[in-house]
Amino acid sequence: MKKKLALLSLIFILATAAVGCGSVGNKINRLNISMSKDEVRALFGANFTARASKVDAEGNLLDLWELYDQKGKTTYQIYFLNDKVSQWGKKEDLQAFPDLHTPTFTPK
Repeated sequence: MKKKLALLSLIFILATAAVGCGSVGNKINRLNISMSKDEVRALFGANFTARASKVDAEGNLLDLWELYDQKGKTTYQIYFLNDKVSQWGKKEDLQAFPDLHTPTFTPK
């Protein structure tokens, strides 16, 4: 009985650790500038919200996705320029540096 309980405890601990490894906060560090939308989808699955999209005066396609990390209670934003990552970070960090906001469509 003790062995069964110990085994179940070990399985629970490993399962909990595995879930933590897959959090948005851990995956966000794997993002790279110029990653395609497909690569970002492969990394995060459907765990994002498409917040905005537009074509600028030069004909560039601008998109904004948001990801929410429930574990860290943090919102991350990913900006795409012509379907490639152009900038990303915590929402509040990006808002603190307006010059990073080349795309001028930040939703409230």
